[in-house]
Amino acid sequence: MPLSLRLSLPVLALIAACGGDGAPDNTPASIALTPSTPLTLASGATSTISARVLNKGGSPVTGSPVTWTSSDPNVATVSSGLVTGIRVGTTTITASAGTATTGSASASTSVTVTPGTATQLAVRTQPLGAAIGVPLATQPVVEVRDAAGNLVTTSNAIVNASIADGGGTLIGQSSVTAVAGVATFSGLAVTGVAGPRSLSFASAGLVTATSARFTITPPPAPIIVLDTSALNFAIPRTTTLAPRTIGITNGGFAPLTTMSVEPVQYDAGQPTGWLTAALSTPTAPATLTLTFATSTLAEGTYRATVRISAAEASNSPVTLTVSLTVNPNYSVVFGSPEKMRILEIGSSFAPPVSITDERGPVQGVQITYTSRASSVATVASDGSITARGEGDAWIVAAAPFASDSVFVIVPRAGNGPLLRTNATTWLTRIGDTLSATVLLDTRSTPVGAASLAVDLTVVSGSVTVLTSIPTGSPAPIVNQATVGVYRISIGAANGITGSVSLLNFKFVSRFVTTAWLSLVALDVSGVDASNLTPATTSTRIPVVFR
Repeated sequence: MPLSLRLSLPVLALIAACGGDGAPDNTPASIALTPSTPLTLASGATSTISARVLNKGGSPVTGSPVTWTSSDPNVATVSSGLVTGIRVGTTTITASAGTATTGSASASTSVTVTPGTATQLAVRTQPLGAAIGVPLATQPVVEVRDAAGNLVTTSNAIVNASIADGGGTLIGQSSVTAVAGVATFSGLAVTGVAGPRSLSFASAGLVTATSARFTITPPPAPIIVLDTSALNFAIPRTTTLAPRTIGITNGGFAPLTTMSVEPVQYDAGQPTGWLTAALSTPTAPATLTLTFATSTLAEGTYRATVRISAAEASNSPVTLTVSLTVNPNYSVVFGSPEKMRILEIGSSFAPPVSITDERGPVQGVQITYTSRASSVATVASDGSITARGEGDAWIVAAAPFASDSVFVIVPRAGNGPLLRTNATTWLTRIGDTLSATVLLDTRSTPVGAASLAVDLTVVSGSVTVLTSIPTGSPAPIVNQATVGVYRISIGAANGITGSVSLLNFKFVSRFVTTAWLSLVALDVSGVDASNLTPATTSTRIPVVFR
């Protein structure tokens, strides 16, 4: 390359750098910020952003001032690149240089302001007053804030409430741990005299806050409150009610301390003295105890009024009404001594019925008879029972205040074998013994062999069971499969006729008990090995102690 050409290239580059006329290019084309990434700043803290103004060639421009602005000065301010965080939020910081005529450039970055160090408390929700001793109508809510008033969500400071002025005592939860910078109070109430108050809130190391003033009004008057205002009882004649208690509380706030019970008032023309009322204490809360002496009252309805008084109670006296109905105390006996009967289809029997009380027979009481299984047995208005179909049925004789039952077992039609017991009653007094022998009654059908099951099921209560195997020929073979379940086998080459005893039971209970003894034919065959099982009647009998 010629020397003249090699010398001209640097010269051209120098001319270009000087704008073509030999002078430097100071026209702003862009601005480079440092740091160039978004900035996070705590409230009250500062950080500096520097700006370099560049020309089109990327060279620094000298003598071009930079102007700084914040899109939201409430969040953060900027001066000569010094950014100061104020309120929680995000703002945009922009650096600008040049003019519209000479050329301009700008660059921006985002600044996020977070809460600063906790310095103070502030009341978010002002308390509203209530009556003395009653929780404030609006409970206060207090915030932990930094110097700029931002909520410091990382704070769990303990905030203590107290009365700032007006006197009295602050009751309730007066110390609360802030959650996410917020202390929410509950149950605060003021005792003392009525009047204006304000509350003070303090926490270690933080500036105290004081609430707006609110008014405490006089306390509500005491009110006598009974947990019931009426009692209704129905008892059989010659019996006495157990004592009853009524709770008494104060529905107001001012103390209730002078309660008393007035003499019991009875309805005009009725017997007196069957009710006594006594207070445990004249100060609420208290218990009112009612004691009864009703064993001598005749049948009928009686009413009495109990009044509780207190001079300071706004609703004194408070009335409690007691209504007592004394019913006849008779018993109905249906079918005694035979309360269980095996009845062939189409046949009938009329169990005796009697109504008595401690004075003897009771006259003029209407008896209603009902069959619980009318497809098995029906009952007429005079108490006579007629068997209608296979099964068992309770037949009930009911008077207005007592009832009794007989139990009817109806075998299958025909002369097939029958499993039954020799028991004639299902009802036994507690402590007594009920004896029953399980029988295979062949009726007029000889049996060659039989396999049977006896199952005792206790529905409620408990019962002691004693068993024994009858002697005789043919002798049954008895095995106890599980508790309350027995398997019985019996057979004879010449056949079994009549009624054969299979298993003896004795039941004893000291508790109210209900049980069922089920007799089930598993396999019954004739002397000729014919299958008699479908013709055999399985039965069950109730066992009741009371």
